[in-house]
Amino acid sequence: MADNNDFMEGFDNDESYGFMAVNEDELKDILGGKVADTASPEEIENIKSKLDMILEMNSTCEGANAVKDQYDELLKAKLGEIQSLVFPLLINLKKNSDKDYLFWPGSQRSSQCELQMQKIMNLTQSS
Repeated sequence: MADNNDFMEGFDNDESYGFMAVNEDELKDILGGKVADTASPEEIENIKSKLDMILEMNSTCEGANAVKDQYDELLKAKLGEIQSLVFPLLINLKKNSDKDYLFWPGSQRSSQCELQMQKIMNLTQSS
């Protein structure tokens, strides 16, 4: 498999999506001392078990091979296009891994999310 850094070079890393990385103290200053809780181990385990059930259900499905192959090719192409829309966000989230929190003002977050959601909807809802 190709090196992750080589793979990511093709994506636009300049897109900021309107958020900034902050550490816990900076986030407390921004939020007036309040920091949100994280998911509990029970909640995470519940999600994992649901994903396992979905994966098991999908593995038992059968279909016509020719149709499935065509669908797989189309799906691969669409997922590649979606990946090119999502990876810049993930790359930017990864950039400041030394900071534990993100500050992403609602007005910027809303407009950036709407733009990306529209692009993804255009891909997934087209024929």
